[in-house]
Amino acid sequence: MIGKKVHSSKVKNKAASVRDLADYIRKPERLNPQEKVIYANGRAFITDSHAAQREEMVALASEAVRSKNPVNHYILSWREGEQPNPEQIEEAVTIFLDELGLAEHQAIYALHADTDNRHLHIAVNRVHPDTLKVVKINRGFDIEAVHRAVARIEHAQGWQREQRGRYRVQEDGGLGREHIEADRQRPRQPGQRKRDMENRTGEKSAERIAIEEGAPIIKRAQSWEQLHRELAEKGMRYVKKGSGAMIFVGEVGVKASSVDRGASLAKLQKRLGPYRPPSHQERIADRQPEPINPDAPRWREYIAGRKAHYASKAAEKQAQGQRQQQERLELSARLRARRNELLRGPWRGRGDALNALRSVIAAEQAAEKAAMSERHRRERDTHRQRFRSYPDLEAWYRLQEQPDLAEQWRYRASGPQGIEGDSDEPATPRDIRAYAPAIVGRQVQYLRREGPEADWWVAFVDKGKRIEIHDWRNPEATLAALQLAAQKWGSFTVTGNDEYKAMCTRLAAAHGFKIRNPELQEAIQVERLRIRQQWVRKPRTSNVDALGVLVDELRRQAPWSEPPVSSQQSEEPAQEDAQRGRPRMRMPR
Repeated sequence: MIGKKVHSSKVKNKAASVRDLADYIRKPERLNPQEKVIYANGRAFITDSHAAQREEMVALASEAVRSKNPVNHYILSWREGEQPNPEQIEEAVTIFLDELGLAEHQAIYALHADTDNRHLHIAVNRVHPDTLKVVKINRGFDIEAVHRAVARIEHAQGWQREQRGRYRVQEDGGLGREHIEADRQRPRQPGQRKRDMENRTGEKSAERIAIEEGAPIIKRAQSWEQLHRELAEKGMRYVKKGSGAMIFVGEVGVKASSVDRGASLAKLQKRLGPYRPPSHQERIADRQPEPINPDAPRWREYIAGRKAHYASKAAEKQAQGQRQQQERLELSARLRARRNELLRGPWRGRGDALNALRSVIAAEQAAEKAAMSERHRRERDTHRQRFRSYPDLEAWYRLQEQPDLAEQWRYRASGPQGIEGDSDEPATPRDIRAYAPAIVGRQVQYLRREGPEADWWVAFVDKGKRIEIHDWRNPEATLAALQLAAQKWGSFTVTGNDEYKAMCTRLAAAHGFKIRNPELQEAIQVERLRIRQQWVRKPRTSNVDALGVLVDELRRQAPWSEPPVSSQQSEEPAQEDAQRGRPRMRMPR
């Protein structure tokens, strides 16, 4: 599970921001038809309906006259395949609000399902309903409180923990901070919004370029002249803005202090002296879009199409705006001339008639203006329909009918986990449960049969001597891939991260797969012992059934691997021996 904070709009006023957020959480389909609400609720309200609760939140937020927007928006996102029920959602909200110190505060929340990950939107009012004081969460470090809440929710409900989770619940119930040294040594990263855009498009953000290329130049610069010259060679420039500074990558500005602590104007002036602009006009090198993953197939084609799409959208929008403005000016001039013509002449002594004529002219001209406004609105709607948002890189791969590339991009962070065998047996289609084989060159892709065929996705790929699992976080996909490996090689080696190997360990113990990894043998035996103890302790209808299950398990794990005997088959000889008066041997517990 991951948690993050969504910053509010700086353009909207307080009431509009709260209303729009509450409406989005409860009714997201108004903005995105694909986004659906699975479960929704509210807390600390007097009323029950959504509209009334929304207005309650607006009214209470308005009491905080010194706060621009006391309503915070948070998101809790579960892993793929994890689907919390309403009781778990309520428990998660309770833990979350308790950890943030907002247990008695107003909250509107809903579970959305428009992506592969179920995610919970929470809008919480920091204004206390009784004292009317605005609570400062965790002394201003509310993201730390969010991380602590995530750790407690994972622990309480048994969700799989993120690999780089910041906190872990200890045996005594307390929270332990992890990865402290690793976080200190970790390179600076762009802001969350910039990283989200990079994930969607695959293009490096200006902030990342400034961090990776601009920060080293700034650190080694011995003078302002050297700094300006070397930045210009990389297509960047350092510009003073007010009391601070900006680093421009091309035409995109980045706050200098977000690039590096030593890149702020104050720090540089201490080191290099008062700010000095370039002594002469530096030639700024041109920069082309850069991928965050140089190996992403067809990325240049995708980014060129994206840039062309938005360039055409902006050009047509500008032309449309200029044309509509010209039409408005022409209409105003025409209406003014017509009004002057109709009102020309002596009107002395005919004031009532003049007022009546003015009223008629005003009504007619208002109707013409309204008609033009309606036509312009339809034109803008048509423009928006023509230039919808360009698909992200994963969706674009799927539109190009390349689901394997889509899955490769989707799981690029961890990469596909693997299974390796001894023989280089050619990949051939096999029947593996709910997965459809598809031959692509010398590979066989196994697609998850779920929903319409167009929505099937690549779960794992048989490449002959190696099976790569893209959807490895899904236990069903990993189990199917292990079954395929067992059919091909009998025994095999698993390669990948610790989380994946732990899942393979559990599946091997439960299903009898022969994994050759030396470092996993002890864990597999421990897991098998745990499963065996659970089976023995579990109440059964008869001792004969328990004996049959245990014999099956022991024979399955024995080196001679005799064919397993079912409990029904073992019960028949027991009954026969009992009729003949012969005692049956009991397995020692």
